[in-house]
Amino acid sequence: MEIFASLLLDPATWMALLVLLVFAVGAAWDRRWLRTAALVLSGAAVLALSQLLLRPLVDGVTSAEEGGAASAPPWPCRIDGKPVDRVVDYRVDLFPVVGFSCVLSDGSAYGTGRVPARATPLTAGLAVLAGGTLYASRRRPGA
Repeated sequence: MEIFASLLLDPATWMALLVLLVFAVGAAWDRRWLRTAALVLSGAAVLALSQLLLRPLVDGVTSAEEGGAASAPPWPCRIDGKPVDRVVDYRVDLFPVVGFSCVLSDGSAYGTGRVPARATPLTAGLAVLAGGTLYASRRRPGA
């Protein structure tokens, strides 16, 4: 999974996607290229959403909800160098960046790093590119 994440976060990958998008727009006479590019970008957005955002988040919540002996603090909050003895709860952050945070007794919180910080902008960027490509594929030439 780390290889996939590093591949999608690599600037060369973004340049290749941009070249593909420009090539597809340049070939606007043949709409199949634009529809194919939109389909590929949509698939990449769904894959990034499921594997980079939702899967680590669901794993964190699931492991935090497991009960039994030694279940406090929650397992995702047990990070070396963090005040694990003061953890009272956890929360799922949705805006501006999706993540899993541990809440301390004084009300402050720290992120666990289970969800990569660059996953939210990556997913949003892929979705915008897919939408723009699909929009371009539906426009009439010369209109």
